[in-house]
Amino acid sequence: MRASFYIGPLSAVLEKLGGDAKTGLTSRAAAERFTQHGPNRLTTKSRRSLFELLAEQFRNLLVVLLFLAAALSFFLGSISDGIVLISIVVINALVGFFQDWKSENIVARLGTLVTETAIVIRDGKRLEVPTTSLVPGDVIYLQEGDGIPADCRLIAGESLMVNEMALTGESVPSEKDAGFTTDADTPLPERKNYLFFGTTLARGEATAVVCATGNHTELGQIAVSSEGMEREISPLQKELNILGGYITRFALALAALLFIVQIFRNEPIKTALIFAVSVAAAMVPEGLPAQISMGLSLGVARLARRKAVVKRLSSVEALGAATVIATDKTGTITKNQMTITAAFFEGKNFKVSGTGYNPAGQIFDEAGNPLRPENLGDQKILFLSGFLSSTGTVNPPDSFHEDFYALGDPTEAAFATLLMKAGFAPNTIVEQYPRLKLFPFDSERKRVSVVREHKGKRISFVKGSIETLLPLCVKQRVQGQERDLTEAERAELLAVSRAYSAQALRVIAIAYRDLPQDAVIDLQTAESDLVFSGFVTMIDPPRDEVKAAVRAAHQAGIRTVMITGDHPATARSIAVDVGMEAGMQQSIAVINRDALQAMNDSDLQKVLGERSVVFSRVSPDEKLKIIEALQKRGDVVAVTGDGVNDTLSLKRADIGVAMGQGGSKVAQEAASLVLLDNSFATIVDAIREGRTIFRNLQTNVIATLSSNLTELFCVLAGFALIPFGFPQVILPVQILLVDLLGEMLPLLMLTYDPATAGIMKLKPRHKGALLDRARLVTVASTGVIRGLISTLVFVAVFKAHGSEAGAWETGLTSTFVTIVLTQFVGIFLLRGTGRLPGSEVFSNIWLFLGIALSLAAMLTIVYMPFFNTYLHTHPLGIVDMKFIGAGLVAYTLLGLIIRALRPQGLYAATRWHS
Repeated sequence: MRASFYIGPLSAVLEKLGGDAKTGLTSRAAAERFTQHGPNRLTTKSRRSLFELLAEQFRNLLVVLLFLAAALSFFLGSISDGIVLISIVVINALVGFFQDWKSENIVARLGTLVTETAIVIRDGKRLEVPTTSLVPGDVIYLQEGDGIPADCRLIAGESLMVNEMALTGESVPSEKDAGFTTDADTPLPERKNYLFFGTTLARGEATAVVCATGNHTELGQIAVSSEGMEREISPLQKELNILGGYITRFALALAALLFIVQIFRNEPIKTALIFAVSVAAAMVPEGLPAQISMGLSLGVARLARRKAVVKRLSSVEALGAATVIATDKTGTITKNQMTITAAFFEGKNFKVSGTGYNPAGQIFDEAGNPLRPENLGDQKILFLSGFLSSTGTVNPPDSFHEDFYALGDPTEAAFATLLMKAGFAPNTIVEQYPRLKLFPFDSERKRVSVVREHKGKRISFVKGSIETLLPLCVKQRVQGQERDLTEAERAELLAVSRAYSAQALRVIAIAYRDLPQDAVIDLQTAESDLVFSGFVTMIDPPRDEVKAAVRAAHQAGIRTVMITGDHPATARSIAVDVGMEAGMQQSIAVINRDALQAMNDSDLQKVLGERSVVFSRVSPDEKLKIIEALQKRGDVVAVTGDGVNDTLSLKRADIGVAMGQGGSKVAQEAASLVLLDNSFATIVDAIREGRTIFRNLQTNVIATLSSNLTELFCVLAGFALIPFGFPQVILPVQILLVDLLGEMLPLLMLTYDPATAGIMKLKPRHKGALLDRARLVTVASTGVIRGLISTLVFVAVFKAHGSEAGAWETGLTSTFVTIVLTQFVGIFLLRGTGRLPGSEVFSNIWLFLGIALSLAAMLTIVYMPFFNTYLHTHPLGIVDMKFIGAGLVAYTLLGLIIRALRPQGLYAATRWHS
């Protein structure tokens, strides 16, 4: 059934689907079919089951080591140690299971945030609706760059090319047409009249009828059959896995060494073996991978709340390292609500009132009189030509939109609003001027042409940038006549348009041509020997929040580069308005396409390193050249894009940022980050969150490794103190308790840390610097200091109790408590960016909750007799607590001194980008 829709004539397919090519489905029929077929989305089992999540906690070498130690304890008769080890494995697994389950839920919810839309015909009207609401029989309209939202049969198409790589593996776009075949054995790639869900319209525009949705599409069937594939992990997680491998090998070597030392000390083999394996297992940070996964997922959820959907966890790391934002202007810096403000016709200026796409507004002549349909005269040629050369239109508010909204390109749709302000009904005009041929806008020609028929005549309507359109014009409209266009008049028109551009207004020129009846309708014919009709000016005002965002980016050491197709004067005016020049040593450099082409790589890199730069009138290839030049000079680049021609730039960038509102499916697939509100300010927010995510994870890793080094120091110190009559300073079971009580909950809660006040005043970090030299010094210094203090506390407590019963257990307990408490202090010393801890100390209530729960568990283990028996702990007295308190004060003071001696706290980077 699903595969048969490409066979036979279109009329038979429409009859089978119960659709109508012109009016589409009725709203009632669409609602009934939605109930029958369900949402148009894939419903594969992409998430792991609860059992799989639980089993995952026992599939690593670290847990195997703990199980081995427990098994040896049971086998050799040490039942209490075996129970403790098994209990710790189970508790650790449950915590890891909860973290992974929560991460799965967070990541799963992200897929629902990017709402894709489609233009559908229902009740004879074009509407924009979520793609999930499409049903078989719906008639949809597609433009270049649109993702195909369902399996569809073509009704009509113009110059169609479809990228089907996602389905067929073919990298070259396939040609499509609305013909039909009777061959039921036609291979999938050769079904020219069929569009497949998940592919992308690479060129042209089309009307098609939906044949299959969701899991009933070709791609849906493939997705269902490919469940259970391996999940990709981020480079940060890979780096941590490598680190874990090194630690595991070190732990095994340590186990072998400890076993040999114990044997030389004449310890029984079983005791030596249990001790060696237990210490090795306890030395490994088994909870770190789950904590990192949780931290990334929570950070991604925070980004989603800030209207930025991260598609790849690897991009989280890159976000924190961004040094340049290469941004489009329209829709990102500006609101993308194009409003035509003036029209220039036959040497006269006409003002246009109103904002956005709402048709509430008027057109005024030079005397300030409103124009009405009855007194328009020849001026209507400009308004009609502008609309008839457009592919967009405007719809009134509906259940999905609060106000009038654009269907299609925002610039194109603005001409529909202008036409309504002139007193015409767009739908009526379209019926009077049916379209024969479309030559879509492209970034090379910078214009669009539409050939229409009216009262037996064929007319080509063309509009685009005035610089590219004027050379194609041989005449202009003057006082109701078509007169030859002189060079002096061309120069005058360009001068007037530049005056408008200098006011941050975009100028769109309009022309037309009556075509001979026997002429071949091709691009050359449609865009030659044109009659210049006039031009309009439109404004797309800057977003209110962008100026503050640009300032914040500059303070963070992040430069802004604007890349736009607009006129240089317009682009520069917007750039100055949003503050791109503020705080820079030199004024903004404005570079047009010709200047860019004349630059070699060295010149371009020099310009990019000195100031904020605006590139105007550039092509996609030249945008790619700019990005590569930035990367060659060592920058980490975030690049915005929304169209098909931005794909290469988005993929080449360190962080590709696609637009969630109106952006093409191709751009969203190529990007690593999707902005739900399209705003530049959201990119800066995402960088702030990216920095926060990385800082929290970095703090987590440093705290974990320094704690492990502390434990190792205590183990080795215990061997060093044996000749002086002291027993072991710490036992393996207590090392595991430190990992469980001193790290697990507090470090999990650390992932909830918000951005600190100064994080956007630091320069960008060196990419990949999870554990650079400065951080390794931090791990070594804090680990050794904590280990030394904990050992000294043990010695003091043990000597204080002399030959009393339980003296050793009291000393062991004091070591355990000291390590846990210094870990809590160490976490606070690592947070923040200043020389001393600031307001961030009280910014995370969850961290206090985690520490409080850990303290309660620690006190239970210390003072409850049941745990004293099995965990070798002993209740502490006032004298013991004094020694522990002194050690804690000493560590706090030393930690504050170390932090204060380093610029910008423990997080000061060792290397900056230039």
